[in-house]
This record gives sequence, structure tokens and C-alpha cells, in this order.
Amino acid sequence: MTNQTRRRAKHGAINRMSRWRYALLLLMLATFTFYSLPTFFGEQPSIGLHGQTALSDAQAHALAERHIAPRLVIAEADRLELVFTSQDEQQGAKLALDALGASTTLEFHANAPAWLKALGAAPIKLGLDLRGGSQLLIAVDTDFVLERQTSNLVDSLRSALREARLRGAVVQRIGLDKVAVTLPAGEPAAPYLSLIRPELGQGQWQLEREAGRLLLTLSPKERSELINNAVSQNQTILQKRIHELGIVEAAVQRQGQSAIRIELPGVHNPKQAKEVLGATASLAFYEVVPEGGVKVADRSGRPIPLARKPVLTGEHIVDARASMGESGQPQVGIVLDGAGGSVMSRFSRLHVGKPMASLFTEYKSNGEGKLIARSEVINVATIQTALGSQFRITGLASMSEAQDLAMLLRAGALTAPLKILEERSIGPTLGMQNIEAGFSALAFGMAGMALFMILWYRKFGWVAITALVANLLMQVGMLALLPGAVLTLPGIAGLVLTVGMAVDTHVLIFERIKDRLREGASLASAIDFGYRSAFRTIFDANITTLISAVILYSVGSGPLQGFSITLILGLISSMITGIWGTRAIINPLWGQSSQTLLRV
Repeated sequence: MTNQTRRRAKHGAINRMSRWRYALLLLMLATFTFYSLPTFFGEQPSIGLHGQTALSDAQAHALAERHIAPRLVIAEADRLELVFTSQDEQQGAKLALDALGASTTLEFHANAPAWLKALGAAPIKLGLDLRGGSQLLIAVDTDFVLERQTSNLVDSLRSALREARLRGAVVQRIGLDKVAVTLPAGEPAAPYLSLIRPELGQGQWQLEREAGRLLLTLSPKERSELINNAVSQNQTILQKRIHELGIVEAAVQRQGQSAIRIELPGVHNPKQAKEVLGATASLAFYEVVPEGGVKVADRSGRPIPLARKPVLTGEHIVDARASMGESGQPQVGIVLDGAGGSVMSRFSRLHVGKPMASLFTEYKSNGEGKLIARSEVINVATIQTALGSQFRITGLASMSEAQDLAMLLRAGALTAPLKILEERSIGPTLGMQNIEAGFSALAFGMAGMALFMILWYRKFGWVAITALVANLLMQVGMLALLPGAVLTLPGIAGLVLTVGMAVDTHVLIFERIKDRLREGASLASAIDFGYRSAFRTIFDANITTLISAVILYSVGSGPLQGFSITLILGLISSMITGIWGTRAIINPLWGQSSQTLLRV
């Protein structure tokens, strides 16, 4: 009994696939093809107007003055979408409508049929290099985080020493992450040590003893954790601020240990974005004391004495809205969380008839690139009655300032100041050129490979071309379905590369089949041998490349991640279509042939 006969006896006829495998293959191909369709229809720049279903006369006049006419106007339940022919028109329309106080967002309208959209299909999101827009690289001031932590320890130790009535010790910060407690001459260290040890936390601070003083140093683990938390929190807050700006397709990603990269597709005038993203603003409420406080100037330059510690900080603010007061002056309505409302209620109830100040602090870069803090008292009001979780602040110069302050407070106060290290801008024209160049390379590459496969492998070459098209459709569908996936120019390069690797799969299988045919085997036997013998080689090659792609994605950022994600998806789809898909076609056509010579 031959090996082929034994295999048939054990497993049944060769070159047959079970129905469930055909069904699963068809289901995958149909699903990913469906979700790839909106990408091929394309999309156009648009603007979403929220809270209105038609353009007002003033808005229509403002657009007409700029010679901007929407190509399409789509009215929905509580919003209006204006579709334009170019991103220049989109930008001009947003500026005109924002000047009139409209709530707008930059969007892109999919040209796909409505039934596709209704079923949840959407085009692939394009990256900055294909869409055009602005990119900002922002550094988080980690020194500020460490200084603040160290200063908090200094204040805590001084308070503890006063309460324990231990006089004469000097507590001071002597670096970013080090505090020195200089002991009075001739006094034992034991009472101070017993007071300091509870302040060390769970290993956050390391204690050292020197002659006449005690040194507390931030532990490396705590230092690293503080920096990591500050960058992560700032990243989250920046995402909120970008949402407030009305940019729906922005990407905010961490880069390195202390930097954040922000991509703003479709934003070609990033001035407002830089001002809002780069500002570190917070609002705190202080008791105004008659003497002994810290003096901070108000807007007229008059010094206001404030208590050293705030009554309430901006971290308790959950909402802030700008409006015009009864007297026609701009104001910001503040809503506090439960804890903040309790603190404000308790404080105001005990201080009725006394003044309370609103202190606004902002960090901005000076001409030398250093971050400078600027604080000013924007409002001093007498507490007339007990306040709750909602109240208003006044004293703002303009409605625009009130809106900016409300937006910053809604988005949250940054945990550390930011500095813009790099700014890049890619115009919409260059973005379109990148798209055309990238997809032209993909089209020419596929055409060249198709010509080679058909000339060299004839009938099997047509099967390979069918598998390559299915492979491309699956990749596009998976990219469209994958949350957060963005197609970039390096991503298109990854598509071209995986199409080439898919051809390698077919070449390996078909060459093994031809070798077997030359040995005199039947076509059915050669097909079975070709797929079985080539599988291990194909699998090993793809797995090793897949491991490299995963590592590249995990350690890389931006363009590297764009390339690696398409490479990962391409490897998966090429394995499915190259091995499983081609055999699903070849088996019923030639898989049972007993011919020994066939021009494939």
C-alpha cells in the first residue's frame, strides 16, 4: 500500500475541504469586503454644526462673503452638516461660523451610500501625511512635578513641626527631589525622626542621616511613577481639550518618557490649538486675609492679600459655562463635584460677609523657551450667603476670555506645564499627492505581480491574482474595523510589502507542485504535496515576520506604528488567502485530476 493510499484510507480523499471551512472563508471574505467598500467611495471635508438644523441668515451671509458655497447640506435631528469640495473651503467656513458663536466640528463626509453607513461601515481614517494638517510635539515639564512633590513635603514637615512645638529646625528643599531638615545644635535627633518617619509614606522617600541634619530623597520608583502619571494625565486632558476645539479625528499619543505627539488632521491653521493645548491654566479660590497672606495683583495692579492655602482647587470643577450676566457682563458658571461642593458650602457658611478671591494661574513659554507662571486675581467677591456646588465668577474682560476660561476648566487643569518642542504642517495638496503616489505604487506593484504570475503559472496564476485581490480587500476591511487604526503613507508601504509577501506564498506552493509533476505524480497528488510541504516554510517565515512587526508596533510610534499595523494585518490575511483561499479554488477545479502532465 502506497503512502498516498494509506493517507486516503486514514483521512478520506485528498484535496477536499469541509463545508464549514468554505462557509467560514466566505463569511470572512464577505464581511471584510463589505467594510472595505466605504473606503473606495472616498470622502469629502465637512463641518458639523451642533444644535441647529438650518443655516441662519447671518451664517449664510458670512459664507457668501467668503465666496464659500457648500456642495451638500445635510440636516439631521439636532445637527447640520455642510459638505465642501476642498479643505480650504472647510477651514474658511469654520472660521466664519466660529466668529458668529456657532458650535462647529471639523469632519469628513463619507461618499458611501446611506445603506452602507446605516450598517456601520465607515472609511479608513487617514493619517496626517495623507489627510494634511498639523502636528505638535509637546514636552511635559517633569521638573515641575518633582518640585511640587518636594514642596508639598516641605510644607507638611513644617506644619508637623509647628504642631509638635519643635522649634529651631530648618526645613528646606535642596534640589528637585531632596529635602533637608537641619536640626538645632546640640539637640537629639530622636524626636525629629519619630515625627518625620510617618511622612515617608510607603517607600516614597528615602531617609539619610548626616551630621546635624536629616536628608529625605525621592525614591527612584516614586520618581518614575510621578513622571509617568503626570504624562498620562496630561495626555488624557489634552484629548479632552482637542474635543472641545471640535477636532474629531485627532490623535494624541505618548512619545518617549515625557513627550506627547498630537496630530490634527484637517487643521492647517493651528494657532488656536497651540494656544489652548500649550496653556496650563487652573482656577483656585482663596480666602482674602487682612494681613500676613501672600499678595497677588489683580487686573488693575492692586495687591490682594490671599491665604497661603486655597479653599478649593480646580480639580473639583466638573463643568464650566460662559454666559452674559444680568448686568451684561461676561461670567462663568461653575459646577463642583460632591466633595468640592461640601468644602465650598462649609467654608462659605463660616465666612458670610467676608471676601473670597478667584485666582487664575497660567504657565506660558517666554522668549527663551522657559515656562513662566503668571497668576492674577480675576475676581474678589463678598460671600453673601452659603454657596453650594454651583456658583458664578465675574470680573472677566470679555466674552471671548470667558469662553476660553470655561473651556480650559471643562477640559481640566494640566498636572504639569507644557512646552511645544516642534510644530509641523502638511498642506491638503501635499496630502492628496501622498495618497495618489502611495496608491499608484500599490496599483503598479499589483499589476506587475499579476502579469508575472499569469505568464509563469498560467491557470494557477489567475487563482493567485484572485487571492491577491481578496487579500487587499481583507486588509482594507480589517483596517476599517480596527478601533483607532489610521492609514498613513508608511502604512501604504506596508500594504505593498504584504502583497509582495503574499506572492511569495503562492510561488512556494506552485513551485512545489511543479516539482512533483516533473517527478511523474498526478496533478491531485502534486497539489496535495505542494500545499503540505510548503506550509511549514510559509508558516515559519510569516510567524518570524509577525513577531518583528509586533515588537516594532510596541516600541515605535507614529509612522512606525502605521507601517507595522498594516504589516501585521497583511501577514494574517495573506496566510488565509494564500493557503486556505487558493486551495478552496484549486481543489474543486483540479484537486481530483489524475493527469500527470498539465500546463498550469
